[in-house]
Amino acid sequence: MADSSEKGSKKRVRKSITRRLLGWLLTLAALAVIAGWLSTGLYKLELGEEAIILRLGEHQGNVKREGWNWHWPEPLEYDRPVNTQRQRTQFFGREGQAKDGSADSGIFIQTADKNIVSATFELQYRIDNPYEFIYGMVEPSPILFDATQAAVRKVIGDMSIDEVLIKRKNEIESQAEAILRTTLQEYFGTDEGSQPFVIEKINLQEVNPPESVLAAFAEVAAAQQDEERFVNEARGERAEIIESARAKSSELRESSEAYRDALVLEAKGQAGRFTALLAEYQRAPGVTRERLYLETMEKVLPSVEKVVVEPGLVEVLPIWRQSGLGPVLPAPPLPHEARAEGVATSPEKGGGSQ
Repeated sequence: MADSSEKGSKKRVRKSITRRLLGWLLTLAALAVIAGWLSTGLYKLELGEEAIILRLGEHQGNVKREGWNWHWPEPLEYDRPVNTQRQRTQFFGREGQAKDGSADSGIFIQTADKNIVSATFELQYRIDNPYEFIYGMVEPSPILFDATQAAVRKVIGDMSIDEVLIKRKNEIESQAEAILRTTLQEYFGTDEGSQPFVIEKINLQEVNPPESVLAAFAEVAAAQQDEERFVNEARGERAEIIESARAKSSELRESSEAYRDALVLEAKGQAGRFTALLAEYQRAPGVTRERLYLETMEKVLPSVEKVVVEPGLVEVLPIWRQSGLGPVLPAPPLPHEARAEGVATSPEKGGGSQ
């Protein structure tokens, strides 16, 4: 009997220990399951990422805090990380030239004057609203691709081929960017934060005519460049000629002003001399007339010797030059007024004419 009771107690102890072990194991398993379930709410955001939080499919907001974050475990809440700081690029046409070296490597676009150009360009953008980018449209990248291509086609289609190839590449980029932003605003709405994309830049890489007419367009472009060069050279020559003419006109003006001033001063001197001579004449008219007559004869006959004698003496007393070349004839008589006062001239400093 004692042995049977002892065996029964041992069995009960074993059963109790087994139940406790099973209970602990079940508890640990439940805790592990709960911990694993709760761990589904842990997520980590890298630099530049933003997480979309969905609770039972409803948008609860976005989380921008970098590092480890937590939300209610799945399937109560889900997170969808999206990088909103990375610059994304879409290429239109082949990137660079075709492998065979042909120029027809881009998108063919018709211009306003019914010509065809081959354009390659790229779009640089960022994601602004990640929820709209992921859940606001079925295929965001093709939508943006088509909208960008339509904007570039619109701008190039309103220009002539010369404007597209040579003169207005920067204008094509700026106008295409404006049209693309307007299209996206009309498509997604104008509320702040509702735009899924931030358009940063449209880079027009290459615009070429079709390969079949590339050589002709190259000649046209070279001719237009020569035209611009000739125009610039002509403008430079024109500016040089104008500056030279201005300098010469300034020089002539200054010299004429100096000549005018000299003539004015000379005229003033002559007028002053005449005024002084008039005053002398008024004081002694006879002497002044004689002196003026003699000075005039010295100027008229500068190389002839002249002697002053009394009237009538030349006929009775001839005067011979010391050089022996011949007699000196009497000087011409004074004017009527001088003869009245008894004034005559004869050779002086060289006598009269021989």
